[in-house]
Amino acid sequence: MSDYPSQAVRMEARSNVSVRTKQHFAPTAIQGLEVLSLPVARLDAYVRDLVERNPLLDFDYDHGSLSFEELPDEDGDASADAETAAEGFDTRPPSAIAWDARGFDLARLRDECSQTETLHSHVRMQLTGARVGEEDRALLDALIENIDDDGYFSGSMHALCAEAGRSIEDGQRLLELVQQLSPRGVGARDLAECLALQIDDGLPYADVIRDMLRTGLDDLAENRTTKLMRAYHLTIDDLAAIREVICTLDPRPGSSFSQRKGTVYVIPDITIRRDGTAFSVQVTGELSETLVLNGAYDRMAQRGGMDDEAREWLHEKRAEADAALANIDQRRQTLHRFGVFLAEVQYDFFMGGEARMRPLTMQQAADALGVHVSTISRTVQDKYALTPWGVFPLKHFFSSSVACSAEERRHALSSLAIKDRIKDLVAQEDRRTPLSDATITAILNGEGVDIKRRTVAKYREALGIGRQSQRRR
Repeated sequence: MSDYPSQAVRMEARSNVSVRTKQHFAPTAIQGLEVLSLPVARLDAYVRDLVERNPLLDFDYDHGSLSFEELPDEDGDASADAETAAEGFDTRPPSAIAWDARGFDLARLRDECSQTETLHSHVRMQLTGARVGEEDRALLDALIENIDDDGYFSGSMHALCAEAGRSIEDGQRLLELVQQLSPRGVGARDLAECLALQIDDGLPYADVIRDMLRTGLDDLAENRTTKLMRAYHLTIDDLAAIREVICTLDPRPGSSFSQRKGTVYVIPDITIRRDGTAFSVQVTGELSETLVLNGAYDRMAQRGGMDDEAREWLHEKRAEADAALANIDQRRQTLHRFGVFLAEVQYDFFMGGEARMRPLTMQQAADALGVHVSTISRTVQDKYALTPWGVFPLKHFFSSSVACSAEERRHALSSLAIKDRIKDLVAQEDRRTPLSDATITAILNGEGVDIKRRTVAKYREALGIGRQSQRRR
């Protein structure tokens, strides 16, 4: 982390140099920090544009490299005269050389890249490489085909299993496999199951929420607060926190895939996955991960026989290609570092959900990563993260729930965490001189939490903790 500022300086310096060359070499090139600001969908469009304009850049789908020495000519001589090859610079568009040499159909590739992903294709993609026996494939495919536009399984399990010659237990096992995939809640048979599938085990009240969804959904809908509090032994604040969690769940997890053609779908720029109590961060690369230098043109330059104008053009394209690759790599590194930082600073959120979100400013993120706040602004601009709790705009993680003194404490506590702190203070107090609400308020204020005495009293009562006089022994 300590060397990052110097990398940022180099990136900005490279951007400044590129701006000067941009007018001479590539008027449409996007440089430096501008690349950082691109969300992944626009980054892919930028990368495709680069490949069209610059024959030194190519997509390495199969990790192979096709050189001009390997291309046959009419005379059967693989080592064609360099001057003949150089004539291609003047008579054909550079992109035509690159694409014709590999036999790609650029129009077809564009069509494939622009096809709208369906819910069924999204689910099947996640099952690629899954250990599913051949005897289960037909039934699994039938189950997926019977998921409706909202993400619910709407078929007849008995009929599908009978048609596939499999047992109901096999069908249930395969449906549970589908229910583990994204979007969370997919494959559910009713609303209660759909919402319950979105509850993470690490969430506070997870078991209570699942049970409430199964047996008390009508009570929730009708706002029967007293009945729910008695049935599940909850305080009013506990029930309010549970309602907040349920309100974040998606009752139609497949709906984002069923919009009309032409709708732009969100593609997460980073994915934060949970593995027990740890998290891993992955940056979505799409086409940029396959972008490489085409070495054939370098080999042509080394042969000689090329006129000065062609050689100058080649050098300019090489400089542009190097800058583009460096900028894209810098974007990937910055997003990854930001994702790791986010997983650390918002750890409680990723473990426990929205109620555990910690306040965070862009300036705090910039200070922690050693970059300018404008870099953070570009990093989060129009970008999204796929998390255990769903897809969120990166800007979402800069929201605050409780005001705090940033100088004394970087992260404020959520209401649930404040309650935990109050319980700890009361548990450690001297029973002969228990803490008053005013004293507890002063302690929390000293720890950087901006909270009033009446709020402390409300939290204390919600926890079932008596007043100071009632706790004195």
